[in-house]
Amino acid sequence: VCFSHPLELIKTRLQLDNERVARGTARQYAGPIDCLIQTWRSAGIAGLQRGLGLGVVREVFFNAVRIGLFDPILLGVHAGTNLLRSGQVEVQDGSLRASPAPSAQERTAAGLICGGLGGCVVNPVEVLKTRMQAQGGSTGYQHGYTSVSSALAELVRKEGLAGCVQGMSTSILRGLLGPGSQLVAYNEMKAAAAARGVDTAAVSTHIGCALGSAAVSTLCVSPVDVVRTRLYNQPVGSQWYASGVDAALQLARTEGPFAFYKGALSHYLRLGPHMVLVFGFLEQLKSFRARAVSRKCGS
Repeated sequence: VCFSHPLELIKTRLQLDNERVARGTARQYAGPIDCLIQTWRSAGIAGLQRGLGLGVVREVFFNAVRIGLFDPILLGVHAGTNLLRSGQVEVQDGSLRASPAPSAQERTAAGLICGGLGGCVVNPVEVLKTRMQAQGGSTGYQHGYTSVSSALAELVRKEGLAGCVQGMSTSILRGLLGPGSQLVAYNEMKAAAAARGVDTAAVSTHIGCALGSAAVSTLCVSPVDVVRTRLYNQPVGSQWYASGVDAALQLARTEGPFAFYKGALSHYLRLGPHMVLVFGFLEQLKSFRARAVSRKCGS
């Protein structure tokens, strides 16, 4: 998160560029590099890391739900599928039996459920993180927060529960399309590599599958991500956007279809290395657990 946060900040500011302005209007930023240079000149490294603490909190809780619950939810989906198919669920040693292996469709469903749940859990953090990242830039409404604590207090005092759940339906959709697709794409790419005789334990395989999953996720999630950023950052009490659908329609009407991919390159440049780290750590953890179980069985 510490290394990729500046790219997340740049993505947010690019997504807010020319908000509610007719297509053809000159942008505040020429692209990711220009946004980086302008931010560095105006606020230095502190400006590029604005909202970092919220980013760390978001990643901890989001990945705890998205990755930590994947296996149990997958097992539940698999058991539910077997129940619908055969009318019974097999139990072995007091647990649901997961054999034969879950299908690609079942892994997809589990990934989507985990992504949606993760989006619900971290929504208030996402609202504040987006506003903090936009603050100090040349684009988007400026909320004028002085610190994370003041931002949280103001959110609760002025907006209450409605502010905390603002844009949650769009965030859930993002969680379904993005993080859900990351897990599925990674697992499917890894399975395809194994079918072709590639060593799935090799670090190069993990890196390639992680980068591929990031590309799939960016393609799926960017349109929803742009809409969500604008919902989160709109002025308190404003009627800029009545809903995610209204925001999407305004975006398409005033800025054109390509506006849905504003910040997409920054999104991928941030997400790619992040996925390499996340899945690399996860693979090492799985390997460590497998070795520990093997040693325990051997003894």
